Amino acid sequence: MTFTRTSPARGTIYGMRRTNLAWRAAVAAGIAAVFALTACVGTALPGPTAVPLRPTESASFETDDLTALMNQLTDAGAPAVTIEVRDGDEVWTSAVGVQSSNSELPASASNTSRVASVTKPMVATMILQLVDEGELTLDTDVQDVLPGVVGGREVTVEQLLQHTSGMPDYVEALALGDPTQILNVLDNGRTQQELVDLALSQQWRFDPGTSWEYSNSNYVVLTMLLEEITGNSLDEELATRITTPLGLVNTSIPDGASMPSNSLHGYVVESGLSIDVTKQDASLWNGAGAVVSTPADVNTFMRALLTGQVLPPQLVGYMLRLNDEGYGLGIQAREDKCPASDATMINSEQVDPTIAPNATATPTLTEGVAAAPSPSIPASWPDAPDDGSGSVIEDDLGTIGVQIGEPGMVYGHLGSGLGYRALTLSSPDGLRQVTVFWTASEINQDNDERVHLAYDIADAALARDC
Repeated sequence: MTFTRTSPARGTIYGMRRTNLAWRAAVAAGIAAVFALTACVGTALPGPTAVPLRPTESASFETDDLTALMNQLTDAGAPAVTIEVRDGDEVWTSAVGVQSSNSELPASASNTSRVASVTKPMVATMILQLVDEGELTLDTDVQDVLPGVVGGREVTVEQLLQHTSGMPDYVEALALGDPTQILNVLDNGRTQQELVDLALSQQWRFDPGTSWEYSNSNYVVLTMLLEEITGNSLDEELATRITTPLGLVNTSIPDGASMPSNSLHGYVVESGLSIDVTKQDASLWNGAGAVVSTPADVNTFMRALLTGQVLPPQLVGYMLRLNDEGYGLGIQAREDKCPASDATMINSEQVDPTIAPNATATPTLTEGVAAAPSPSIPASWPDAPDDGSGSVIEDDLGTIGVQIGEPGMVYGHLGSGLGYRALTLSSPDGLRQVTVFWTASEINQDNDERVHLAYDIADAALARDC
């Protein structure tokens, strides 16, 4: 299939660095029906919208290697490891270990767990929904909505989403480095303003937009924006915008330190000690990491996101644009262990090029009457890039669409919680997915061998049919 890039109507790349990967994919926005195709070795295969949001068939692929890797993870000190792997309409779920170190109840993939920073793609999605609704833009100055919250600096919504604001990480000021004090810290909730104050008590890392550094504070401020604009709490918006529409019955933000009765216990493993840190006040993590979920619910969310069911496809494509650190808007990327397909596209035979994103319409002018604006993407949307994920292309049949993702990459996020870890990754067409939870961490998580094992599991899971 041949793709031709259409001429952009609204400028070039919207304030973001791009990788040099070359791939063309397409997706049409604003259509009544959406279909997906994946071209692989010249053969069109059914795409994500040709399969149910939740797989309906048990896996036929081999899983012994995955179980062996999961056992390695428990041998490395994780009391429980749970997983769900999806390949099209097939699914495999499994668990090893125990729900709690003080019991012999076996862990189950249906047990809920804290997902830590896997919360961030959900918050980013809700912010982009507000962009779609025209409530804000990616270049909205935070000061205009929340005066004083970012210390008077000119910080944009996009900089918060992509961790280019320079705002210090409040977690570094929570005094979690002393194992004897962890339980006291976790038992005391904090307001959003208190979390921001902890951040601003530190030196600002760099001028906004000049560098990149991961900071949980960015997503606390994004949560404050979300709540200020909607007038609702984060948990209310999560229910309205994501969990209820997608039927994620096991996904929520706990009240205080409570957890669902079937939840896994989490442990900090440090200097020979194993500290049960299951009770953590959710306000400490806020929009940076407060969500509790299951591997199945996380996979369902990621599949819905990448197939354009919770965001317009062009915004999905833009969300997946990566900076030099491999980070998009609330999304991390990793090299796919499967060979890259030729193209991934969500398209429709009924797309009108004159109203497709980035298409240029020629208005009819009447003397003395101003021309009506060209039918195009909403003014609140980011400028469509010239190329890469989010850019508009046209195939040889005249179908207009938007590229989703980059070749040879998978998308998701690592959740580095205290005592809880989570990893979710998905191919950009939403067909291949894996989410892994495990219930142990160290205080200093930079060299935690369990993280490397989890990535090994994820890589192997996504390579089932390669």
